[in-house]
Amino acid sequence: MKDSVLLGKEKGSGSSHRGAITGGCLLFIILIGLLAYVGFRIGEAYWNYFEVRQKIQEALNWAVAGSPKAELEIMQKVIAKAREGGVELSPQSIKIKQTKTTITIIAAWEQEVEFPYYTLPLEFEVSLTEEKHWARRG
Repeated sequence: MKDSVLLGKEKGSGSSHRGAITGGCLLFIILIGLLAYVGFRIGEAYWNYFEVRQKIQEALNWAVAGSPKAELEIMQKVIAKAREGGVELSPQSIKIKQTKTTITIIAAWEQEVEFPYYTLPLEFEVSLTEEKHWARRG
């Protein structure tokens, strides 16, 4: 009896759940894993949004630099740059607004985030404006 008291193994004093995981803890771990998975999938879509936004900004910088460009040229450049970012844009999803001194590009698209048994549609829109460099020349 003396040895078992020193080792903390006295009869009837140990937990009968030693080494087992409780149902609540298991549920909590599953919930955290599920939330991490959903966050990762949605995070990928928003990462892609910022990547495409940067590509459209590059197209806008090209459009305002140098000499004036036709809207069709600008639209083709935006479509090509968005494709580099992994998004297929149609001409109907792009609006180009020009004033005497600025160009604004508005592009919208939908991206589906797929989960088991569910698909989440996310709508994105980019609206960027830059001053025309040739308009500043006097």
